[in-house]
Amino acid sequence: MKYFISARTFLFALTLLPLLSHADLPLTVDDLLADKNRFKLDTDLSYYNHHRSSVATQGFEMVDLGQGRTLYMPSIGESNANTDSLIAGLGVRYGISDKLEMGVKTNAIYRNARHQNGAELSKSSDTHLNDISLSTQYQFTKNHAKLPDVIGFGELSLYDNTQGLKNKSGTSALVGFTTYTVNDPIVLSLTGTYQYQPRRETNTGGHVDLGDTATLNGSVGFAVNPDITLTGGVGVRHKWADKNKFGKLENNSTQTTLNLGFAYAMTARSNLTANVRTPISGDGGSTLSVGLTSKLGKLPPPLSQKYRQIKSAEPTVSAP
Repeated sequence: MKYFISARTFLFALTLLPLLSHADLPLTVDDLLADKNRFKLDTDLSYYNHHRSSVATQGFEMVDLGQGRTLYMPSIGESNANTDSLIAGLGVRYGISDKLEMGVKTNAIYRNARHQNGAELSKSSDTHLNDISLSTQYQFTKNHAKLPDVIGFGELSLYDNTQGLKNKSGTSALVGFTTYTVNDPIVLSLTGTYQYQPRRETNTGGHVDLGDTATLNGSVGFAVNPDITLTGGVGVRHKWADKNKFGKLENNSTQTTLNLGFAYAMTARSNLTANVRTPISGDGGSTLSVGLTSKLGKLPPPLSQKYRQIKSAEPTVSAP
């Protein structure tokens, strides 16, 4: 029996969106975007831990949220600090057409840090709304006879409340692509992103140029059965150095990560995902994420019904 991997099911392997799997259908990728004139609700919770054990200039550390997306948090310029962060995300997407969707998403952060500076021990914590962003996705090719399927996406910051920096709209922009090909029950994908960061004013009156970030992630998805998909892959991320008026605050850095994921089709409406990203090389912490994506409103016809309608409309050829 072949497994039908819906685009949303596998895209989790690529971009942390859930996958749907259906049996008795030819392997194809569908449902990556929100259905036309319908909404999708995305919720996720990420845990990030980072340990800093060397004296460092006060700067900003980057949290990997997947999809090439990153958040910035002020790093502790002390000799020994361990930080736990919980990042809660909420987003809504709307299908403009069969190929285009628009959405908005926000992230809130709870941060707990433990510091050691010589014999002095201390703790600190804070909770705040971190950002609001506008997103879009467009399906350039789909089920092409010769070319791999390609999706382009972008994201623009509408509100940024990164701690240590003054609030500002339009502070960052991200563009990227995902290309994938299907070979039942395997899906291969490649995702690339570039995130631009403009010059920002600090709360102390100075200025800092946060470094831009480029990522490239390769992934393999395997449909274990009609409801469960496992994913694995390796990512490379390059970050240009943060700068102020005196020069670089750090060197350019490159990091490779191991990405492992799990997607489960709970119902025809909702899908559960889990993903872990941990460094293979380079400095940085690990991130564990869980997410739930749900279709809102009236459900579209089942994919099996769509497939049978297409097959019944095909002309029949009589045997000679």
